[in-house]
Amino acid sequence: MKLKDLILNTLEERFGEYVSGAELAKAAGVSRNAVWKAVNALSCADVKIERARGGYRLVRASLTEYGIRRHLKDDAPEWIRVLDAVDSTNTYMKERAAEGIPDFSLVASSSQSAGRGRRNGLFYSPKDSGVYFSILIRNVDFERGRFLTAMAAVASAAGIEEIFGIKASIKWVNDIYADGKKCVGILTEAVTDMELNLIDYAVVGIGINVSEPEGGFPSEIKNIAGACAKGEVPEDAFNRIVAAVYANLKKLYFAFDKERLNSEYVRRSMLDGRKVYVVNTDQTEYPATVKRIDEDFRLVVETAAGEVRLEFGEVKLRL
Repeated sequence: MKLKDLILNTLEERFGEYVSGAELAKAAGVSRNAVWKAVNALSCADVKIERARGGYRLVRASLTEYGIRRHLKDDAPEWIRVLDAVDSTNTYMKERAAEGIPDFSLVASSSQSAGRGRRNGLFYSPKDSGVYFSILIRNVDFERGRFLTAMAAVASAAGIEEIFGIKASIKWVNDIYADGKKCVGILTEAVTDMELNLIDYAVVGIGINVSEPEGGFPSEIKNIAGACAKGEVPEDAFNRIVAAVYANLKKLYFAFDKERLNSEYVRRSMLDGRKVYVVNTDQTEYPATVKRIDEDFRLVVETAAGEVRLEFGEVKLRL
């Protein structure tokens, strides 16, 4: 284990306590000067460590490039950026994509001022309660590209179950729910090259409500929005959830198996048998009852006019 990892592990295990440089040096079998240099390196990577006569104390396990890389280990991408704030991680990533950054690059932020959802709606992205990140995927064939959003939904649900120990459900097409409330939103955007029959690149944006913001969610979404952490937030949850979802998505993408992906998606569907309103592109709505999700991830609904298979779109639960 690297010295930085050993020090961070110790500080996390004794979160809130000061651990002396001498104790850290003895545990690692190195000099106190080596400990001092390693702590400096962690601080340069935005890990918040407080220093005092009593030693070193982890202030909070914040979102950092080092923290994400640490949990991804050998699976970490070549290019990662972690920002304190940004307008939109998808917008930022598309700008970097045009500059030529490599496949499966990752940008994450603690807040967004203009986070976007479906139909250019705003995605509430407050500081310190959620994590917002985008993944760049280059040269996507259309077969895989059709199912990128489904991959992101399964990857996110599996990551939430792993890190927070809760059941996560998928609301077709791309929302993740826990305890009846939305805790994850996904927005996939793509630039296509029709001559090569490829998606030149896709940007998969994922926003996760880790904890409820101070003062609660705004009134207009408080009946819909929820958080993954019920009570105390798990240690280093922000870095861990980004790493878990990234690793899950990468695995699903490179080992693409449509049948298996469909099975995982359908298993987590929360809509079977539910009464919904189907939202048309002109924002009109009509009632329907969900029957199932088919092998091509289409939502099969029963309407007054008969059975309909929805390729894309939005549905609202009828309460």
